[in-house]
Amino acid sequence: MKILFVGRLVDFKGPIIFIKAAQFLSQNTPENPHEFIVAGDGELMNECKKLASGYSNISLLGWVDQQTVNDLMDQADVFCQLSPYENIWAASLISAMKHKKAVICTDVGYTRTYLTHNYNVFLIPPNDHVVLAEAIKKLANDSQLRHILGENARSFVRENLSVEKITGEIQQLLVQVVEQFREKRISE
Repeated sequence: MKILFVGRLVDFKGPIIFIKAAQFLSQNTPENPHEFIVAGDGELMNECKKLASGYSNISLLGWVDQQTVNDLMDQADVFCQLSPYENIWAASLISAMKHKKAVICTDVGYTRTYLTHNYNVFLIPPNDHVVLAEAIKKLANDSQLRHILGENARSFVRENLSVEKITGEIQQLLVQVVEQFREKRISE
């Protein structure tokens, strides 16, 4: 099974938690090692390299272009979005959902306002590599849940983040602004 992390390697994105979960699973389930892929670069790259050293199932790809990210999304079974602060507007999260991936996401900020645990994402608390490892293990052992999360994630993107919907909302907003401007000019 392939588990993917895409993002800058900074505290705000949680790559250290991802690698620690990979270590934990590798040490506790050596008979079934998962492939952990980190795509991104940043100030924590050296620390990530040190942590991943000695684990052949953890790959640090560094910065990759968008086509490579799309290819990685296609190949992944699970995507992890691990910010300890906010996730909902992350481009990588939306991309993973669009690719029908089972997403493990930290339950922070406005995440729960838009996403639902065990429906379109698997929510976990932030900064806990053991809980992340348990979530990965659960999804690894439940292909039906992975499928349901992926399907519902894609539906969420289509229903809420399509170009047509966003364009329509912007158009409505512009009409309201013009109407308010007209009303203000008439009243003056």
